[in-house]
Amino acid sequence: MSEIDFAALVPFVVITLYTPGPNNVSSAAMAAKFGMRRTWSYMYGIATGFFLLLTLCGLFSGGLMTAVPQLEGIVKWVGAAYILWLAWGLVKEKPGGDSTSKGEVARGFVKGMILQCVNGKAVVFSLTLYTVFFSSILSRLGPVLLSALVIAVVCLFSLILWASFGAGIDRFMGSSSKRRALNYCFALMLVVTAAQVAGLL
Repeated sequence: MSEIDFAALVPFVVITLYTPGPNNVSSAAMAAKFGMRRTWSYMYGIATGFFLLLTLCGLFSGGLMTAVPQLEGIVKWVGAAYILWLAWGLVKEKPGGDSTSKGEVARGFVKGMILQCVNGKAVVFSLTLYTVFFSSILSRLGPVLLSALVIAVVCLFSLILWASFGAGIDRFMGSSSKRRALNYCFALMLVVTAAQVAGLL
């Protein structure tokens, strides 16, 4: 990895992973809704899915983008639709009380993984990471797995930070009206994120 420009890589990774996006905003929203403890499975799902996405991009990105140049555009629009669906779930959620079953919370891991399949920001980030910064290790299993693991861990810390923010805000939202307003704020952030992912903003 001596050929990698870490001076350019580190700011790219930190800025991309720690700024608002589908993973961060949805983690904050889930922590505000369910609490930090019940959000861990969702965050682990995101980190696991992100690791798999990074690995696939590291192993196959060069040939895949050449074979299917339209893939990036398709992923962006499908991802935007999925993010809007997450936003709608926040809008229709009834504030007050815990109406969520254990099964729904348990499915958070799967939801987190699915989000990575349609997360345009994550896909574009992963493709850029390996084609621009990690081109010297493309298709080399060991270095790709190691780099994917490191980036996924960095992503997990970002999720924890955003989820802590969401859980912290929720402590001050005692009334149903305040909780509904918080849901609307997170939903609006997801709508803006969806527009950015689709390339509309």
